[in-house]
Amino acid sequence: MTQPSGTLVIDASPTKTFFVDMLTRDIALEQAILDLVDNTVDAAKGLAKTGNFPFDGCEVRILFDADHFQISDNCGGFDRQTAASYAFKFGRPVGSYRTPHSIGQFGVGMKRALFKFGHHFIVRSATKDDSWSVDVDVHQWEMEPGWSFEWANFVPDESVSQETPGTEIIVKDLRPEVSARFSTERFKNTIITLIKSKHRQFIAGGLRILVNGNTLTATNLLLLVQGTDFRPGVQEPAFVWPDKAITRTKIIVGLGNSAPKEAGWYVICNGRVILEADRRDVTGWGVAEEMANGLAIPSFHNQYARFRGIVTFDSDDSAQVPWNTTKTDVDQDSPVWRQTFSRMVEMMRPVITFLNELDADIDEHSRDESPMHQFVNSAALVKAEDLPAQSTFVAPARGSLQKKIRTIKVQYSRPVDKVEFLMAELALGSAKSVGETAFDMLYERMGGE
Repeated sequence: MTQPSGTLVIDASPTKTFFVDMLTRDIALEQAILDLVDNTVDAAKGLAKTGNFPFDGCEVRILFDADHFQISDNCGGFDRQTAASYAFKFGRPVGSYRTPHSIGQFGVGMKRALFKFGHHFIVRSATKDDSWSVDVDVHQWEMEPGWSFEWANFVPDESVSQETPGTEIIVKDLRPEVSARFSTERFKNTIITLIKSKHRQFIAGGLRILVNGNTLTATNLLLLVQGTDFRPGVQEPAFVWPDKAITRTKIIVGLGNSAPKEAGWYVICNGRVILEADRRDVTGWGVAEEMANGLAIPSFHNQYARFRGIVTFDSDDSAQVPWNTTKTDVDQDSPVWRQTFSRMVEMMRPVITFLNELDADIDEHSRDESPMHQFVNSAALVKAEDLPAQSTFVAPARGSLQKKIRTIKVQYSRPVDKVEFLMAELALGSAKSVGETAFDMLYERMGGE
């Protein structure tokens, strides 16, 4: 077979249109917005160097409707060099600076969101010392031979300037399917709910996030505690690998209020919630016995509606925490996850056993009369972050609790002179004690036990 001569080569490079379509196809619209919020959180974390940490004074404003999407923040911005060498590259360049404990690991979030939303975007950013802007018509850019973006003229305004450092992204000429969803109240409520849950730690830390004018409030993960007799289990293992940043882990297992939609495992990586109320075998439910050293975990059903498990991973290097590229699930092949998973299953076992005993006690006595159910209901709810470190799950054994006697308040009025007469005759010190003694005497006379 003869070979082609000369300088003719086979061009296998992707077209821009194909690349954009593939980049955006497998990410949900909601997740694309969360990626942009992730970037603002990393920017706020970067302000730690200037003493503004955790997030006091940092604000993120999100606006969207059928015609446009806009997100802006006052979290310090980033300079022209960062934009040119990293921010607009499709992927994170080797050796590029990483914000410690960042959640924007993979270097595709902003670009993926821009192309996902529409066909025209403007990105502007300013630091105290620099400012820049790009203005891209995607259709036109796809027709051009190169992969670069041209600088645009930066015009400072009240949102972004060197006096008010931050970043602003505006997307126009929305894709039709995006425009349709951005225009609905249901989508707005979905985004509000997602941001509140996925970024709960950062909102609680002072980051102010507004969605279409609505200021978001933090939600809390709460577990039941009653002194030293009833408390969650807590472990804090750390993973150290040669030439890699330490990954610190915290595992919490216990009980919360009975709510099936809230029951399960919560997985948090560098402060970002990855899984919520997860009840799959990925987090140990229905795990085979050989994977749990002989201690099988049942599949989830509503009997376990009080189960709460929380596992957090934190590392200076975001590549060391076990999340996937879209931050929607864990990387089950991660050595950190594999070792943590074993501990999660071990720590689940006593909680599941207690919930089984609680269910049996309710079956025997009824829900209102069950001593275990009464005990659990009397426990206090405590924020997960306020729990002490390194504690074993503790709960009372079935049969160790006395059934509480149900009481009802009895009130009546009688003439003062008659009450004072009985107080003197019975040597009692209060009207209340007269009423209680009179009741007990009558009850005994009538044959009560």
